[in-house]
Amino acid sequence: MGTHADALIAKWGKHFPTDDLLVLAEAGYGKQIGLGKRPALLVVDATYSFCGHEPLPIFEAIHKNRRSCGALAWAAMPKMQQLLAGARAAGIPVLFSAMRDPADPAYEPGLWGAKNVRGVEDDGGKAGGGRDNEIVDELKPLPGEIVIAKDKASFFHGTGLIASLVAKNVDSLIICGGTTSGCVYATALDGFSHNYKTVIAADASFDRVQMPHWAALVDFDMKYGDATPTSEILAQLRTK
Repeated sequence: MGTHADALIAKWGKHFPTDDLLVLAEAGYGKQIGLGKRPALLVVDATYSFCGHEPLPIFEAIHKNRRSCGALAWAAMPKMQQLLAGARAAGIPVLFSAMRDPADPAYEPGLWGAKNVRGVEDDGGKAGGGRDNEIVDELKPLPGEIVIAKDKASFFHGTGLIASLVAKNVDSLIICGGTTSGCVYATALDGFSHNYKTVIAADASFDRVQMPHWAALVDFDMKYGDATPTSEILAQLRTK
């Protein structure tokens, strides 16, 4: 077994079949890229809608709000806080995304509701009332840290994110938040497509179900960028 295969199995073997990892290693996938000289931290959809107001068990959480990831989101909260602290200490840009509030005249729901039998709840009389689309207080943005509203999965799609990144001379991205298999993955893939070196903070990302969470991390780490523990990302930031 080759050194590269050993590394992939050591990193992902608890969550992915060994035979699949051997195939990916033989094909050469999984080389690590790292960050550029001027990274930015993107905190994706760490809102009350996706996290809830407390770490509830998942079935209780989604009973209250179908989007919630419950305790799984809160388990990632300390790592997201560490990333925020590290990014701020390093002086790199920090940007947050949040789904657009239905009360916003620019709100365009598209096909979100069509793919969910509980989709009607998204407007459900709560438009503008409640804190669903606010960043949780535990990750509260500081003055100067931008919160960008979005309508689709990717932070890039139909937003001013690229203009902000260009203005801040960003050449690489650190991504955390939720959900791993949804908006985090879509944002990370678009980051790759726009030629940003992109790293997902694996333990600072969350999902309501675990199989898609790990599949998204492994797939991204193999083909598009890096999926890396928060501790390793912070070590890289300390060199910036």
